[in-house]
Amino acid sequence: MKTKAAIIFFLAWIFWTGLGCQLPPDIAGTWKAQDSPWKIVLSPDGTVSSAVIPMGEVEIKPNQTTRLEMKDGSFSTFKAGDCVVEYTPDTRELFVSVEMEKIHIKFFDNVIDGNSSDRFVGPVSEDGKFWMADWITIFDYGPRFPQEPNDISATPLVFEKIEVYPMIYNAKIKD
Repeated sequence: MKTKAAIIFFLAWIFWTGLGCQLPPDIAGTWKAQDSPWKIVLSPDGTVSSAVIPMGEVEIKPNQTTRLEMKDGSFSTFKAGDCVVEYTPDTRELFVSVEMEKIHIKFFDNVIDGNSSDRFVGPVSEDGKFWMADWITIFDYGPRFPQEPNDISATPLVFEKIEVYPMIYNAKIKD
């Protein structure tokens, strides 16, 4: 059953990635997952501005590399790829994908090299304050941290809108 949900989710993602979108004001902003490090900032133009990912709890930006100094003085790098956003106004369904092309974490003599692909899909509440998403993560963190192919499933996450996207208004100044 888990594999079937993952396949349906993946096919939906393939369909959605070809479409573009503008986000309404109640969707654009900062979404923070409850009980998880995930934080995703969505711009009104329908893009991901940044995200905090669980692996390293580091803020990444699409198609950029983030370098993080570790407590031991070594450096880790996180190279993000494309991050896709799709929104269906009729159903209030929000889809976000976060691609990490390369993750290199070094801490003392320990090293993790890999990549991940995270997908979130689900409805946004009518008041625009909560996003009930199913989260599917597919990762390859090397032989020390393998992901079992049959262990790919959707995990429910509740995101809360913690900040609205700043709007710019045209204002006239009186003399």
